[in-house]
Amino acid sequence: LRSLTKVPIAVGFGVSKPEQARAVAGAADGVIVGSAIVKRMAEAAGQGRDAAQAALDFIRVMAAAAKGSA
Repeated sequence: LRSLTKVPIAVGFGVSKPEQARAVAGAADGVIVGSAIVKRMAEAAGQGRDAAQAALDFIRVMAAAAKGSA
């Protein structure tokens, strides 16, 4: 793709684990984890936990994993 466009490349179908984010970040400009965030928020809410905090905790883990790929 990089040889065909100058547009940033983002990948995200099925990325839900830190090791997946790390691998994808090695080849893409962005890692999309939207469905995984929604899943963790729903699980947290179902357990009476703060859904927003669960999302933030997950995002921090995934961001750290993605940054570790560089």
